[in-house]
Amino acid sequence: MENEENIRKIIGAKIKAGRLNKNLTQYALSEKVNMDEKQLSRLESGKHFPTLKTLLAIIDVLGMKLGDFDNIKDHKEPDFYTLVDILRTSSPKEIKKYLKIIKAIKED
Repeated sequence: MENEENIRKIIGAKIKAGRLNKNLTQYALSEKVNMDEKQLSRLESGKHFPTLKTLLAIIDVLGMKLGDFDNIKDHKEPDFYTLVDILRTSSPKEIKKYLKIIKAIKED
């Protein structure tokens, strides 16, 4: 799908911009996040989507946050990355409350 291709390219461009902002080579970043340099190249060029685990590792190394990826144009999915960012910074008690709310909404 063209929309998916655009999203992959935007994500890749954001990763590349973050890497260049930190003055890291693809090799250096790939070593820090324990992935193959060629795979990082494919992510940055928009050929593949990163897994959530990989994206979180890259974000951590680059000092970014998931919110940096929440303004992807034409993205028709729920604001997934913002939700994950909220959950990552929430206490276990807060997460239980969120789950109750989500379950109540889904039951309607």
